[in-house]
Amino acid sequence: MKARRQSLYLATSAITLFLATTVAAGTPLVLQRGDVEHTGEYTGLVDLIVDPGFENAKVTVTVDGEKIAAGLLSPWRVSVDFGPIPMQHKISIVATTPQGKRTQWTETINRGNLPLSVRLRRIEGQVFEAKTTSPKDDPIENVQVWQDGVVVASSTKAPYRFTIPAELLATGFVQVTAKTRGGDEAADFWSAAGSIVTEEMQVRTIPIFVSVVDRNGNTRDDVERAQFRIMDNDAEARIVEFGKAFDQPISIALLLDASASMLYSMPHAAKAAADFVDRSLKEGDRCSVTAIQDVPRRKQALTENRMDVAAAVRGLEASGRTALFDAIVSALRELREEKNRRAIVILTDGGDTGSNYSFDEATKLAREAGIPMYFIAYEGGNEPQDLDRLRFLASETGGFVATATQQNLHAKYEAIERDLRAQFAIKYQISDFGKSNQYRTIRVVMDSPKLEARTIKGYFTP
Repeated sequence: MKARRQSLYLATSAITLFLATTVAAGTPLVLQRGDVEHTGEYTGLVDLIVDPGFENAKVTVTVDGEKIAAGLLSPWRVSVDFGPIPMQHKISIVATTPQGKRTQWTETINRGNLPLSVRLRRIEGQVFEAKTTSPKDDPIENVQVWQDGVVVASSTKAPYRFTIPAELLATGFVQVTAKTRGGDEAADFWSAAGSIVTEEMQVRTIPIFVSVVDRNGNTRDDVERAQFRIMDNDAEARIVEFGKAFDQPISIALLLDASASMLYSMPHAAKAAADFVDRSLKEGDRCSVTAIQDVPRRKQALTENRMDVAAAVRGLEASGRTALFDAIVSALRELREEKNRRAIVILTDGGDTGSNYSFDEATKLAREAGIPMYFIAYEGGNEPQDLDRLRFLASETGGFVATATQQNLHAKYEAIERDLRAQFAIKYQISDFGKSNQYRTIRVVMDSPKLEARTIKGYFTP
């Protein structure tokens, strides 16, 4: 994984040469045909100087399969950043004269300094093999196969071969991790559906917003594009756009339980919600306020005016029952045509006691809308069945459930704010098989078992 983060790029001409401390300062890396053994460790910005062996050549330089420069003329010089950690790199040179004379060769630097990696392949039937590489000073300790967060097979000695249980193989998805003695981990997976081929088919792009958390539950916004892999209907899709979502405006439907059970909690709950709005909304963002009572009561339509939103929140008065599912459906409809990034934030101290819509109906509409739902289950009033329903809705839409008391309510709103700020905006490409109103599943797989991605579980095709 570390090697993936060491992107190579063409530096501007006449850049000062910087090499690792193990290489004398100012020493260029000369590339010429012949059995040349490059000793030392090359890191950082390295000045590659090519000796093609004949005059008037045009030179192309490729590093690890990535073309760094093409059509270089004398003095055939290019600067490349190899990153801060010494890793093995293959440098390929192609030199061509105007008369068509051509020569090519490949050289290797930092030989033996391999990154941690694991690749899973199916050999035959239920037998799989994991191919690994690792730094020479941090060997592989074990390779494990996972199912729903549980290790189902493990190996500590190469070749890492596994007989995958039939019930796991039937899911069409097998995930493996490799761990070194030093504690670094890498992950890979196999899918029965393989990769989506788009070259000769009509394609469509699917936009999703993804949150990433680590094993401690901390939201992460420092994850790179290469660490994401998208599975659409169990086939790997191609990411075509990737970026931080924070700069995109967001429309939030804020739903607050204002039923009779909230009578004594309403002032504190309203203040925490108003503070959330004041912290979270920036220019271009929109927010609405709905009271969850006998029927959903829209106290403030979508607006960019934070003062109006805060006033609507502070003006809530508790009464009646809790039509939670009706309020959720109302919010889904309100946000349906919004072009902004969207989210529904819901505080409730109990389950539904008065909706016309059932849980199943609300779930179906939520899956169709694909809007993340964040629930705050307040003051322990939610029964286990009610919490399970909230967790299911949150899981299906890419949100989460936080349980809160009066003492930590502000902190739970802050956790939602951090999650919305740290979302990644991803657009990926799939083949269009011409089926409308088809539900397709989405799974975002991270290349590290220490990270978990949250997004919508699926969508309906147009």
